[in-house]
Amino acid sequence: MVAFAKYHAMGNDYLLVEPRDGVAAGPLAARVLCDRHFGVGADGVVFGPLGRPGAAGAVEVRIHNADGSACERSANGLRAFALEHARLHGTRQLVVDTGFRTSTISVDDVDAGIVSIELGRPDFSAQAVPLLDRAGEAVDVPIEVGGGRWRITALNNGNPHAVLVLSSVDDQLVDLVGPLLSAHPRFPGRVKVEFAAVVGQDVLGVVVWERGAGRVLASGSGGCAAAAAARRLGLVGDQVEVVMSGGSFTTRFDRRGTVLMTGEVEHVATGRLAAGIASRVKEPQPS
Repeated sequence: MVAFAKYHAMGNDYLLVEPRDGVAAGPLAARVLCDRHFGVGADGVVFGPLGRPGAAGAVEVRIHNADGSACERSANGLRAFALEHARLHGTRQLVVDTGFRTSTISVDDVDAGIVSIELGRPDFSAQAVPLLDRAGEAVDVPIEVGGGRWRITALNNGNPHAVLVLSSVDDQLVDLVGPLLSAHPRFPGRVKVEFAAVVGQDVLGVVVWERGAGRVLASGSGGCAAAAAARRLGLVGDQVEVVMSGGSFTTRFDRRGTVLMTGEVEHVATGRLAAGIASRVKEPQPS
């Protein structure tokens, strides 16, 4: 039987699955597992650990969105993985390699589920996103989408993002503009889209359109990207409270601009897949 654990951070839920017993860590398994009607249901899957720890003792994992697409780094997914690892093995600090980026995660309080992740310095260069037809930084860039002209700030913090800072945000706007901007031709690799509004001193309201899951209740990397963009535009300071539909967290910037995210992660369930669904996530055996 295939075991799994389910966690959420502010309603952004992830399944944790160790690829063994023939389970394939890839798009098919992610789509099957994340289906909210025919599977377990989640925004994404963290497959790991994979093999032995690699360079600098990093634990290797792979992350996939609900539609099966690869995810470079999920702050909430990785924080969930670190909390599960701490619960099982007592490890309070973990270095995790997703195959795209390496992240350092600290479990500050196991019982309360308080977990921090370092996301490094956001890269605002158009090349890092990438954003086509733009040289230098992708800050306050005009772009036409959905019949309107918007100004975005694009960046890469382990994932590519496009942030719109507005006077207010509503779900109808997110559902209209989010998918169009995420797949805009100027973003050849697609992007996560954040809709942000300053709602208080150093308080940011954020709604995220996830590339592989649509509008989500929360996103750690998305909230941090929105905070980084607002800080780059001079709208917030070095410590920002990010408020999302599913909850809130704190993001801090040190003097070098490195981002640290801290927030709660909650264990939802641990279980085993029934034989029928387990068979659909396993690699075919050679004849």
